[in-house]
Amino acid sequence: MRYRAAPLRAAAIVAAVFVVSRVAYRMVFGGAAGGGVLLLDVPRVPLEGPFAHIALFGPITSGGIWNAAVSALPFAAVILAFGVLNALIDVQRLFVLGATRGPIRAVSRALVIAWATAPALAQSVRRMRRAAALRGERGPAALLVPVFEHTVERALALAASMEVRGFAASARPTADVERPVRCAAASLDQGGAWRLDDVDFELAPGSLTIVSGATGSGKSSLLDAMSGLFQHFEGGRQDGSMEIGGLDRRRFPPRETAGFVGVVAQQVRLSFVAETVHDEIGFALTTQGVDAAHIDERVRQTADDLGIARLLDRQVTALSAGEATLVAIAAALVSRPALLLVDEPLAELDTAARELVCEVLDRVAHESGTCVVVAEHRTAEWQRIADTWLEIDGGRVTIGDAPMLPPTPASTSASTAAGDDRAVTERSHPLVSVQGLDARHGDTVAVRDARFTLRAGELVAITGANGAGKSSLLSAMAVPDAPSGITIDGVDVASLDPAARRRAITLVPEQFDDLFFSTTVAAECHRADRRNRPSTPTAQTLAALLGRDLGEGLLLRHPRDLSAGERLCLAIAIQLAPSPAALLVDEPARGLDASARRLVGDALVTVARDGRVVLFATHDREFAARFASRELTIVRGAVAPAPRTTAEVIA
Repeated sequence: MRYRAAPLRAAAIVAAVFVVSRVAYRMVFGGAAGGGVLLLDVPRVPLEGPFAHIALFGPITSGGIWNAAVSALPFAAVILAFGVLNALIDVQRLFVLGATRGPIRAVSRALVIAWATAPALAQSVRRMRRAAALRGERGPAALLVPVFEHTVERALALAASMEVRGFAASARPTADVERPVRCAAASLDQGGAWRLDDVDFELAPGSLTIVSGATGSGKSSLLDAMSGLFQHFEGGRQDGSMEIGGLDRRRFPPRETAGFVGVVAQQVRLSFVAETVHDEIGFALTTQGVDAAHIDERVRQTADDLGIARLLDRQVTALSAGEATLVAIAAALVSRPALLLVDEPLAELDTAARELVCEVLDRVAHESGTCVVVAEHRTAEWQRIADTWLEIDGGRVTIGDAPMLPPTPASTSASTAAGDDRAVTERSHPLVSVQGLDARHGDTVAVRDARFTLRAGELVAITGANGAGKSSLLSAMAVPDAPSGITIDGVDVASLDPAARRRAITLVPEQFDDLFFSTTVAAECHRADRRNRPSTPTAQTLAALLGRDLGEGLLLRHPRDLSAGERLCLAIAIQLAPSPAALLVDEPARGLDASARRLVGDALVTVARDGRVVLFATHDREFAARFASRELTIVRGAVAPAPRTTAEVIA
């Protein structure tokens, strides 16, 4: 038994809110009369029509308030008692054991998912409130659709994560470790939306295979087919033969092969099911009913092997991107699988973290004998260590050699853009001045005393390692909480009201999908136009950023159905609706393939050519070198010019 303050604190807050809500309800519907001192004599307001039996307001007395509060106490006590129980006992573990065996298996399964999803609802509300403030949306009604979408996304990710880790498995067939993957004339079909034909390959133990291809080509779907999520969770159809460990993938759901197949999802944070790193790594063993002492031993051994033992007591929400990826790998390896499937592990990582993850997976494959399959569009880091390359193109999987690396020098268009930016910089005036700005991440000062100037028409990159403070700096610039930190054309941004501030400076956050509040691209553009009345309609701005006419087909699509590059361009167009002088973009290259990176980079060049300041944060030095006219970097909390400017590289 261990004591955790967070569940008890959360329960106390919920219990208090329930009591206050009960009192407020009584005061609004019929008043709160009941003896004692008359505090407020509010006239009753009877409703009409079908609600004639209801009256609003009325006299409010001290006795009435006391009675309302007392009537809420039994329910509040239940909430508080459950908080105490959860503070002392791992309630989720009890649910997991109940789902593994016993008469309430079905109910326990639902409770585990609901219990793990509940915190995501509060987190989603916080994220969407921030996104609404950045976009200028008002009122809780605007949050309903995006909060619901995010909560459902989290629930589905949790359900998938639990499935591939053996949650509620009723059988565990024996697999052939010498035959981890064998596909013969297989095809995958997802209801006509996506199809992959003639899948023929065989992978050996102790090998590292890279699956490459453009965004949307089917890399993740191929990994899901190997894990069984495609056939048994996502509703996809498989024809032909796909054997995993000698077992027919169509016959066995992922939970029954979890001891043999380990999975690391693309968005690892969404797949975390526990509060602490220790419990997250040990979750798969918990679902198998392994005793606590053996789980602890295996968790610590796995953490030692990956060099993350120092993280075991850490909350999963406090992990950096690189740490989160390593924890997800550890959680997949704790059952010692013969096949490890990893989906785009380098997408959010800086150079050092990418090298570390590649080193870990190289070791897992070539020292422990695990068959490792990685879906990735970043191929440079894998050139030296990969044994097999699978390329997906045009609905076909081919086995080939390592892809050719793109040339280091910037393309002609990028070079021209950078040259234009240098010319603009020479003749433009200082527009953004940052002087003595501190940026905080929670209670920690991430960046201290930042000082730099940005000129009209500049496209500037700010680089640094994961956790260096890039996102915190952009947030502090967009929504400063103290005067004299940042000025736009001589005006202190902190002195502006929210609407005026958005006309001065605006931010596209790293989770840019949070900015979408409507169900079609056309509705998003119309919403932005209605709020801001821009001189150039948002749809026209989006067309300019994409470099093509939109067409009715794109306008009627859901924003989340666009490609990653198109979605980011839509988010940029929305944030340009107030016609800001400065545009800030957080990690614009994250998770994009080469084509999408070029699209987004060219879009940022287009925005800068209109005379705006564009500052983007990235850990991708190649993207910065290609598109930015100069580069700032954050090292140990200080902002300074990069050792060598991008302009010099291009020149």
